Amino acid sequence: MREPGSLKRYHAKRDFKTTPEPRGKPVKGGKRLRFVIQKHRASRLHYDFRLEADGVLKSWAVPKGPSRDPADRRLAMHVEDHPFDYRTFEGIIPKGQYGAGEVIVWDEGWYKLAEGEDPAAEIGRGKIKFILSGKKLNGEFTLVRIKGRAGDSGDPWLLIKDHDEFVDPKYDITRDNTSAKTGRTVESYAKDPRAPHWDSGRKAAPRGATKEKKSAKRDPVPVIHTPMLATLVDAPFDDDEWLFEIKWDGYRAICTVREDGKISLVSRNGLDFLGQFPELEELRGAWTTLPIVVDGEIVSLDERGRSSFQRLQGSFNRNRPSARSSDAKHYPLTYAVFDILYADGKDLRKTPLEERKAVLEHAIGDPDLVLYSKHVIGDGCAFFEQAQRQQLEGIIGKRRDSTYHERRTRDWVKIKAQLEQECVIGGFTEPRGSRKGFGALLLGLYQGKKLYYAGHVGTGFDTKMLAAMTAQLRKIERKTSPFANDVASNTKAHWVEPKLVAQVRFTEWTRDGVMRQPAFLGLRTDKTPKECVREVPADTDDVT
Repeated sequence: MREPGSLKRYHAKRDFKTTPEPRGKPVKGGKRLRFVIQKHRASRLHYDFRLEADGVLKSWAVPKGPSRDPADRRLAMHVEDHPFDYRTFEGIIPKGQYGAGEVIVWDEGWYKLAEGEDPAAEIGRGKIKFILSGKKLNGEFTLVRIKGRAGDSGDPWLLIKDHDEFVDPKYDITRDNTSAKTGRTVESYAKDPRAPHWDSGRKAAPRGATKEKKSAKRDPVPVIHTPMLATLVDAPFDDDEWLFEIKWDGYRAICTVREDGKISLVSRNGLDFLGQFPELEELRGAWTTLPIVVDGEIVSLDERGRSSFQRLQGSFNRNRPSARSSDAKHYPLTYAVFDILYADGKDLRKTPLEERKAVLEHAIGDPDLVLYSKHVIGDGCAFFEQAQRQQLEGIIGKRRDSTYHERRTRDWVKIKAQLEQECVIGGFTEPRGSRKGFGALLLGLYQGKKLYYAGHVGTGFDTKMLAAMTAQLRKIERKTSPFANDVASNTKAHWVEPKLVAQVRFTEWTRDGVMRQPAFLGLRTDKTPKECVREVPADTDDVT
C-alpha cells in the first residue's frame, strides 16, 4: 500500500497565525531525491531523518542518530510528514513551543532507491532500501517498520546500515557534531541571542493579545546586472589579509535559482547562457537551499582539472557558432563557483568574503555539477608559481573581508600567468598558398570611442574553423577600415563591421602597442566590442 505525502498532521500541530514555520505544500519532485538529517536538541537529543517522497519530507526521529555499523539497529520513530522547504532550517524553537530546542542541518544530500521505483510505495509497504550521497553519510541503508511493544504508542521503525564499502564500526556520531550547512553546533545556537527562532505556535497566545507574531523577514532576491570585477596587477604578492584562487578560463556567469526552481544563468553583458548550454538547466537542483544567487564561471576541464577557453570552444558548432556541436558530449561543462550573493533568505553582498565562501561551500548539494573554487590564505607568490607550472591562466587575489560590489574594484586583483586579451575583429587578410578562407584576423582595441589596430592573428585555426569564420566575416564586410590608425598587412585586407570579439593569447606588447606572437583561442559571445580595451596592470604595491 502506497503512503502518499500529506501535511495534515504537520498543519494540525501548528498555529500559522503565530509561527514563522513554513506552512508548506507538497511540491513536484525533480529527477533526483533529497534527504536531510537535522540534529535536534529538544527535551531529549535526537536526529530527524527526512527523505523526500511524494512532494514532502517523510520523517523519522532517531534518538541515537544513524550508525555506520550494520550491527547497530537504530530505533527510528515515524513522525508526521514535513514540507519540502523545512529541509534547510537551522535555529531555535523557543521554550514552551512544540519541539522546543536547537536545530542544525547535520547532513544533507541526495538519495536513490536500492529497490523499487516509488519511495512512497516502499514506505507504505513498511520497508525502504536506499543509497545516500551526503556530506557525511554515504552508501546503502534500510528503514524497516517493526512491531511496537504492548502499550507503546507511535510507529516504530529501525534504521540499519547495510554492508558496503562505507561501513565504519569505529565511527562515533557524538564527535561529529557540526552542521553540514554552516559548520555550527546546536550549542552555538543556544548561546547566540541573534540566532533565528523557529516558533511553532503550540503555546496559546496570552488573553487580550492582539498582535500576531510576524514571519521571519526575508531579504528580496537581488538581480545582479554586473558581476564584481578584478583589477589587473603586475606581480603576485603575499599578504595574510588576502586569499588567492585559480583564475578560471571560461564564461563568467551569475546563477539565480528561485524558490519555485526557475533558473537563470546570465553573462556579464546580460546574455542568457541556458540557450547555449541547455544541460546546465540541471543546476536548478544542485543546491541545498533555495532561492540562491551565486557567482561563478562556466568551464570545460581537462583530465588534470585545468580549465581552457579553447577547450570550451570545442563544444560549439563551427558552422553555427551560437549552437552546440555533436561533439559537445566530449567537452562536459562544469560550473566553478567562487562567491554567493544570496542564500537562506539573506542578501549576503555586505557579508565579508570569507564568510560568504563558507556559506557557499555548504550550499553546494551536487559536487558533480558544481565545483567549489578553493583558496589559500596569504601565500600568493607560491600559489602563482604553481599556476605557472600547471600552465593556468593565472590567479585571483581577494581581500578576505571584502564585500560584493557590481563594478571593477581593487579589493579583487588578477595576476596573469599567461597574457590574454579580448580584441575586436576589424578585418581579415587574403590567404596565401594553399590556405583557404582568410590569412589572418585584423584585431583592434578601443581607446575612447575609436578603434585602434593592435595586431593580427593567423594561428589557432583549423580547416573547419577557417571555413565557418570566413562565412561569418563575409556577412559583415564593409568598404572602409573601422580602425582609426593605419594597418599594414602582407596581403590584401578586407574590412568588417566591428561586431565580433576574439580571445587571444600572446607573449608581450611591443613598443608600438601591438601584440607579439598572438594565437587565437575562440570567439567570445559574452563580451561586447566596446569592452575591449587594453588592460594595463596596476603596480601591485599601489593596490595592496
